[in-house]
Amino acid sequence: MEAVLLFGGQVWGHPGSDAVVVAEGRVVGIGCTEDLAGLVATQRDVGGGAILPGFIDGHTHLVESGLAEIGWRLDVAGCGREEALARMAAAGRLRTKGEWLFATGWDESRWIPDARLRRSELDRAVPGIPAVAVRVDGHLAVANSEALNLTQDVAKGAPQLVDVELGEIREAAVFAVLARVRPDDATIREALRAAARSCHRLGITTAHIMTGSVDPLVILDAAPGLRLRVVIHPPVDRLEVLARDGVRSGQGNAWGRWGGVKLFADGSIGARNAAVSLPYESGGRGALNCPTAWLSERIAAAERSGWQTITHAIGDRAIGQVLDAHRGAGSDRGLRHRVEHYELPTVEQIQDTAQLGLAVCMQPNFVGNWSGAGGLYETALGGERDAACNPFSAVIAAGIPLGLGSDGMPLSPLYGIASVVRAPHEGQRIPLEDAIRGYTEGSAFLSGGEPAQGRLAPGGSADLLVLDGPLDVESIGRRSVTLTLVGGELVYNGMEDA
Repeated sequence: MEAVLLFGGQVWGHPGSDAVVVAEGRVVGIGCTEDLAGLVATQRDVGGGAILPGFIDGHTHLVESGLAEIGWRLDVAGCGREEALARMAAAGRLRTKGEWLFATGWDESRWIPDARLRRSELDRAVPGIPAVAVRVDGHLAVANSEALNLTQDVAKGAPQLVDVELGEIREAAVFAVLARVRPDDATIREALRAAARSCHRLGITTAHIMTGSVDPLVILDAAPGLRLRVVIHPPVDRLEVLARDGVRSGQGNAWGRWGGVKLFADGSIGARNAAVSLPYESGGRGALNCPTAWLSERIAAAERSGWQTITHAIGDRAIGQVLDAHRGAGSDRGLRHRVEHYELPTVEQIQDTAQLGLAVCMQPNFVGNWSGAGGLYETALGGERDAACNPFSAVIAAGIPLGLGSDGMPLSPLYGIASVVRAPHEGQRIPLEDAIRGYTEGSAFLSGGEPAQGRLAPGGSADLLVLDGPLDVESIGRRSVTLTLVGGELVYNGMEDA
């Protein structure tokens, strides 16, 4: 691979430098154009754009994103209620009898009135075939009568998670229904390729993938061909098999590595089943998904097999449970156990998280989507808790290792960074430098990476991106990616489209 000079930009983390030299998949030089230009024949002017380390998205559902991109699932994100139903109706007319329709991404918090979809609406829109519409957070879905009839055993096995009259399905029941109709391995590979191309356009060079019901070995096998580095996080119910096969966190290669096993302590604020101490504005305090003793035992079992754990916990009751579970397990700090989302921690819980040596992965795009006057958080939790949720500033001040991810809502680090540096509440806002760090070296740390990973440094991997202009708080919301390199290979060239 020939050496390439990127010049005429602003090199992030290197004040006064405007050029980067890449060769053999590595960064081999950073400095001033006049000092480096004579050493390299192939040169590219980046036109004053910022040159950054490639983004590392610490939390994605890349298979699901790809399935929506290739049309295997119907993407209704951003649609109004009537548009979402109309798109489902149109897609349903193309299905044959017995063929399922899955729609994803609806968000009633943006609708007026903000009422959820109902079984009766799906029955009218998609008659005669099984149809399931999954809410944007993945913790609640609505099914039509055909789908409910085909999954009666799910309702019988977990009646507390299924409201047959409304068609609402929650938490583990959602996962069980979706697992009934799985794409084959060829479709998963196609979906991963489509999602990887989206990552390239967004400057993402490494993605942490929550695999859900998808066989993680299919993802690991596909990884080298994606031109995207992936960290694979299987559900905890695969732990026994993986451990028996001698697999543990950190194993893999430059393209695909094993991360941690995923657990769920609660649901989501949008579904009103995140476990909170004070009631939601509409009543109820959500629910914990499992006993603390079970959670602690699973954490200890993972540690015995050399596995990191990644535990979804949004409400303060769930976060408290996760902290108690780690205390009970006597967690090993070296495994970098993670608490995922961490939206409503108390002040005391933030301090306890730091003392336990846990890391957190938070989603700044949640703030962009749902915080502020009239948003989901204010509607569900009230103004005081809206201002207190997603306390990025306090997490950083406490010294807790922080990585940032998108959760695919949307899959865009720039949107997340813009959301957190210009958040509506002071405790949510952090400096641009910290936001960039969270989406680079912070997320590298979450998967066992050393400090040099996620930075632009001589000798480091040439995973980098170029923006279409300089980077500052005022302009961040208008910036887009023009170039993405992974291992020194140009995987996206938006300059040719300009």
